[in-house]
Amino acid sequence: MTISNDAWQKETAMELEKLSLADRAAQQLRGMIIGASLPPGLRLTEQDLSDKMQVARGTIRAALSAMTAENLVVRRPYSGWAVQTVDEAILRENYQVRGALEELSVRLLAERLDDDERMKLVASYERLAAAEAAGGAEERLHSDLGFHADIVRASGNRLLLHRYNSICGLTEWLYRWSEKNWPRRINLLEWHKPIFEAILARDGDAAARAMRIHTQRSLHDDMQDLRNNLSGQHEQ
Repeated sequence: MTISNDAWQKETAMELEKLSLADRAAQQLRGMIIGASLPPGLRLTEQDLSDKMQVARGTIRAALSAMTAENLVVRRPYSGWAVQTVDEAILRENYQVRGALEELSVRLLAERLDDDERMKLVASYERLAAAEAAGGAEERLHSDLGFHADIVRASGNRLLLHRYNSICGLTEWLYRWSEKNWPRRINLLEWHKPIFEAILARDGDAAARAMRIHTQRSLHDDMQDLRNNLSGQHEQ
């Protein structure tokens, strides 16, 4: 038995539409979690999300699976789906993976830095300066995360970029949560200057060391602030 060309095209179009719907649902769900309209720890049901997002439960299931792969959603035995919770483990794990990827990225970029990449890096650093001057929370968030992402993109390693992109949603979610619950007004330029200068000097070892210190310092501060935040909640 052979499949006609028309039937094959129709089946392919249906598969593409299904994939597109699942992708759109995943994007919407990701935005709801990162934007905190679905708060940490909230139990999620396929039916509730299906009703809210006006898509089939199968599409919701695919979106939830995608968010589980990004660690924004967890699936617990006997209790179903839930939004990830903010705790010491998820903070530590995110910084460990992100730090390892970014250390390799700065080393690779320092080794391959040319005039074009130098101009892009300077522009990214200048966006940090503009955000620091403006002082707005959104500008600071986007310029900070953008500086790190620009370095990874400029590393020239596509597999590295793919791995990094897989944790970007979790990283932004944790960043926004920390800004909401324990805002810390660091100076963006001073915080990133050692990384920036080491890359411009094409010193891969110094760049990796600066990124490691940056990551360790960020993790230490966030862990301390999380503990203080939880302690304050318990005292209320």
